[in-house]
Amino acid sequence: MKKTCARYILFTALVLLLVSPVGTTGETTLPEEPLIVPIGGNDNLWEMDDLVPGEPGGEVRYSSEKFPNTFNDLLGKRKETKDITKMIMGAGLTAVNPVNGRIVPAFAKSWSVSENGRVYTFYLREGLKFSDGQPLTAEDVLFTYEKLVLNPEVETEEREILRVEGEFPEIELVDQLTVRFRLPEPHGPFPRRVSTGIYPKHKLVDITGEEFNETWDRETAADNPEEIVGAGPFQLKKFVPGEEIVLTRNPYYYKVDSQGTQLPYLDGYRVVKVEDNDVEFLKFRSGETDFLRPQIRDMPYLLSQADEEGWNLITGRKVRSAPLNSDFLTFNWNTDRKDLNELFREPDFRRAVALAIDTEEIIEKVFNGFGQPQYGPISRLSPYHDPNMIDTLPGKFDLEAARELLEKLGINDSDEDGVRELSTGKPVRFSIAVNKENRVRTEMAEIVAGGLDNIGVRADIKSLEFSDYSSKLILGSHQSAIASALANPREPSTLSDIFTSGGPLHLWNLGPDRTLTEWEMKMDRLFRNGLKSTGFQERKEHYYEFQELFAEKLPVIYLPGESFLYATSSPVRNWDEFNRLGTFQDFAEFVWLEE
Repeated sequence: MKKTCARYILFTALVLLLVSPVGTTGETTLPEEPLIVPIGGNDNLWEMDDLVPGEPGGEVRYSSEKFPNTFNDLLGKRKETKDITKMIMGAGLTAVNPVNGRIVPAFAKSWSVSENGRVYTFYLREGLKFSDGQPLTAEDVLFTYEKLVLNPEVETEEREILRVEGEFPEIELVDQLTVRFRLPEPHGPFPRRVSTGIYPKHKLVDITGEEFNETWDRETAADNPEEIVGAGPFQLKKFVPGEEIVLTRNPYYYKVDSQGTQLPYLDGYRVVKVEDNDVEFLKFRSGETDFLRPQIRDMPYLLSQADEEGWNLITGRKVRSAPLNSDFLTFNWNTDRKDLNELFREPDFRRAVALAIDTEEIIEKVFNGFGQPQYGPISRLSPYHDPNMIDTLPGKFDLEAARELLEKLGINDSDEDGVRELSTGKPVRFSIAVNKENRVRTEMAEIVAGGLDNIGVRADIKSLEFSDYSSKLILGSHQSAIASALANPREPSTLSDIFTSGGPLHLWNLGPDRTLTEWEMKMDRLFRNGLKSTGFQERKEHYYEFQELFAEKLPVIYLPGESFLYATSSPVRNWDEFNRLGTFQDFAEFVWLEE
């Protein structure tokens, strides 16, 4: 990290010669050490060569069915809340690059890690300011974490993110520009954990944790928006409940682009309240808004009119994109049938199943053509994704190859009734559990069952109420199932619930009488090593090895998912990289309008 930051020292000096933004009172609004974002350039950290340096000015309009239930970022849980509050508060000591998922400097210009991997020291930029012009220092960082995030009275989900091996870090103020975190154990993802927005001590120092839970609510936003102070690219100007939210640029924002232009480019951002998706679509069509997350049903019209209207469309077919969901087919190795268990434990059986699934049929029939395959457990949005997975996983739909694998295992159709038999003489027949409320899983299960029928394997779809479905999966009383698990698509350690033997969602091998395979124990080691490694390259090597092992053993079979779909009006620039996690809100400081 220090080497990466050092490359920008000379560049910083050159940029500051090019521009010296000033506010309305004449003061310099950039800090002494701004963050220079190489928009239009490419290095291993930023990879922003597909973005274009822009021109300042203009307002973009967006619509939403729901408005925030609070304007306090630490208390926000819903997406519509975080979409607004993150733009006001900004990143923290670090940030996630929305283009490639890498952790990049933010308020901290750099950080260092002790040899034992347990002490992280963050060095802040000199001259940082909040949106009200007051200094942002290490005292504000300490206040944010000690008095707010780690305060048990404060109702925030951010607190648990900091927990390492069951303990919270100790935080120390070194000086006005330096803060130190001491962890109980080495924890490689820790820099991701400190991307929480920093709160102004000068505004909140006298309030209690309970009082903080009522701070910066909707009433404050409506009556006194200037009281809500952050250090993000925008600040709240106006909130009219049920009508609109108006954000304006923060004149003290700490970033500039490669041409020396202070970010954000936009003067403002306006959100209008709508009743439903249909109204949202109509407002975009009529030119009243500039951004749209379309429904699949809207895409044929948008595509047919895109050239005439000048709309920019994202259909999810780029190399660097990933489906919205992460469903997979899993087999239970510990059913009450020994013959099925032996079959399910065979990697070649699972590979045969994968080859019998027509992913293109799923994409066309389930997602109306707006779907994408998934290449393993680590998303293509993650900097830890191995691009070789597309070649090392089972190939495209190939029934003949699937039949050959089954015959290699000695699973044949001896009586020629169309169904193969196990060694016990019983037909190869099992159930696939799905929750019936989920149309996508049910329709995918039907296509999976049809493909298996073509290779002499019978699969019966078991459509269950969600409570019954989830109970069977957790208790290991299913035979097979289509499931998914929440995981950060950019941080592989969150997959440990599924892929480590102690994880509660290790669905293929659960239960008190289970026996772990050597490769499962190796997966445990790889995740443990990845978690404790503090260097990016070292962590990447562990997760690449995990993906190679996954491709070889195929513990679960990932199925296609719905594409990320987005539309923008013609003047909008730097929309190209919007993705599953990086929508307008994540790129808000980089978006600009072309006259």
